[in-house]
Amino acid sequence: MEEKEKILEGYKKMVLSRTLDEKIVMTQRQGRVGFYTPTMGQEALQIGLSMALEPYDIVYEYYRDVPMMLHRGVEPEKIIDQIMGNSADNEKGRQMPSHYSSKEHNFMSIQSPVATNLPPAVGAAYALKYRKKEGIVVASFGDGSTSTPDFHAAMNLAAVFEVPVLFLCENNKWAISLPVEKQTKAEIWKKAEGYGMRGVKVDGNNLLDMYKVAKEEVDRMRKDGKPVLIEAVSYRMGPHSTSDDPSKYRTNEIPKNSEKDPIVVAENELKKMELLTDEQIAAIKTEAKLRIDRVFDEREKIPPPKPDSLFEDVYEKLNWVLEEERRDFL
Repeated sequence: MEEKEKILEGYKKMVLSRTLDEKIVMTQRQGRVGFYTPTMGQEALQIGLSMALEPYDIVYEYYRDVPMMLHRGVEPEKIIDQIMGNSADNEKGRQMPSHYSSKEHNFMSIQSPVATNLPPAVGAAYALKYRKKEGIVVASFGDGSTSTPDFHAAMNLAAVFEVPVLFLCENNKWAISLPVEKQTKAEIWKKAEGYGMRGVKVDGNNLLDMYKVAKEEVDRMRKDGKPVLIEAVSYRMGPHSTSDDPSKYRTNEIPKNSEKDPIVVAENELKKMELLTDEQIAAIKTEAKLRIDRVFDEREKIPPPKPDSLFEDVYEKLNWVLEEERRDFL
């Protein structure tokens, strides 16, 4: 895929993600969905990184990485199935909403406690190095995660053993209701130096800037196999989750469709490059809305998992204890 085509595809996935995001939040307010963690405002940084990756690279994502999943090939149907916990859900309705996984696309299962995905990501990178396999590991997390022991342990291990793990800090300025300046005195990207690894800061609201920096770092990692910390500065435009009311603790610094909205930033950049026109933008957004509305209506009709499915996947084969419990259950 040529660079211009890759950039245009990245923009289309940003629009698709935003459309899906808004649809799920709206239906949650209507009582049709139980819970969701919106991704609005973080589309550019995730897709900019994803554009620099290969399908065989492994991602230890966190619960706000829907844009990256969509860009790497996960269909909106799978995101909606997981949110609803229906019988088509990869997790069979057993995971909390917004805790996705996709083995087919090398996305690991999400863990609720922040930063707990980082040490396993380092372990996976060590395994790639030990087995002399191609690829790198991406570990994504929010700014609040940098105040946890798991963050520091993972950074130290990655640097000491020189493993190919890319730590992506999605600095959206808020750890739920706590602003970043109240949880750390040092800029996050500078923390890398304390562990002996590279640290880079980038404008996470600019798709092209994010792609440029991510590609440089990923290409370098493929050659030297050493870790890096990228701090992508963005802004969480929506609530922390659908259970949160951000108006209680902040004013929205980047409203939707403002000049700082990452989708608007991308549109302006792509129009300058003569890759997009206003008519094409309108068509892309209309197509995304029609697709998400259709898919959501389809997935909403899928029934929940059968109750006796809870006995599946406990062991490779049901033992006599589970067989007995299953008979009593039915």
